[in-house]
Amino acid sequence: MKIYDKEIYKKSEAIKTIFIILFIFLFGFCLGYFISNYESQKVIKEKEDKIINQAIELDSLRETVYIYQMKEKTK
Repeated sequence: MKIYDKEIYKKSEAIKTIFIILFIFLFGFCLGYFISNYESQKVIKEKEDKIINQAIELDSLRETVYIYQMKEKTK
């Protein structure tokens, strides 16, 4: 009977170890996925802000060129 108990104990310990390793792997994988997603959203937001700022600068330059053209036409 003792041999049977030892085998069951060894198998249950192996199963526990496998579940612990699997849980740690899945936790790390999910954490990495969320961090990666957050970082990519951060990069996208920075690029969108840069595009918006450049569009504002472009509009400002267009207005400046328009004003200079209007001044030259009045001369």
